Amino acid sequence: MGAVLTQAISFVLVILAAYLFKVGRILEVKDGGTISKIILNVTLPATIIIGFNSVELNSILLIMISLGLLTNIVLIAIGGFIWRKRKTADQALMIFSQAGYNIGNFTIPFVQGFFPEAIPFIGSFDTGNALMVFGGTPMLADKITGQNRGTRGTKEVVFQLFRSPTFTTYIIMILLAVINVTIPENVLSIVELFASGNAFLSMFMIGLYLEVTISRSDLKKVAQLLFTRYTLGILFALASYFLLPLPEIVRLSLVLLALAPIATVSTINMVVYGNKESLSGFLSSSSIILSLLFMTAALALIM
Repeated sequence: MGAVLTQAISFVLVILAAYLFKVGRILEVKDGGTISKIILNVTLPATIIIGFNSVELNSILLIMISLGLLTNIVLIAIGGFIWRKRKTADQALMIFSQAGYNIGNFTIPFVQGFFPEAIPFIGSFDTGNALMVFGGTPMLADKITGQNRGTRGTKEVVFQLFRSPTFTTYIIMILLAVINVTIPENVLSIVELFASGNAFLSMFMIGLYLEVTISRSDLKKVAQLLFTRYTLGILFALASYFLLPLPEIVRLSLVLLALAPIATVSTINMVVYGNKESLSGFLSSSSIILSLLFMTAALALIM
């Protein structure tokens, strides 16, 4: 429990430091884009390589990939139903706020310091999650809202997926597990050097993107969206931990995933589907803070 609290406090301090750097104009929001590129292209793939190395492909990893797909589909359906009578922009806002998990930039950095054995399960879930976030969710959102903003062909979706270094690394490591190939220790030691900065850079980037101002009318909307997301998330976490016949480490991984914040791509799609950048930015920031609190509390209760 002590390690969990220390990790959470450390994350808060890094986020706060980055936010103060932004307020003090030492750094700007655009600098977060540079850090994001370093994370997505260097530190996160390195973290995934270390987490997946020597893992044997089994039915549980395939189950996690399937759950990454299934949970998104269920949440899209629930989100579309809840605000089905609202205008299309609000419908899309509800859908994208419920489906999609920020795993690479938040959940993996959160667990890598004290719970690295969970990374293969979390990463497998994220493989299914990525298939939805980058392609499946916009397609379903189009059908539910009657818009045609996110519809893309199969080739374009596949190209988009493999443009993501994170998704490509997942696929490569899963293929290596299939053929039972492991990365040598001397190579792995170099990879570990790159991976060591992932958690710090991820939280620092979040601090640069942190938004704390919003209109009163939008604040009410954000409260409704977050209440719905975390109510569903807590129910998913409880069902995963107490009802699923899976090893404890897998059930614990599912608890953390259920409480993960809104995916970055989902917040971008909110704007694409007609919502304000200030609203989606504040919603994303609030989700990250709440997820940090809920995930810390869940681990403190379970471990």
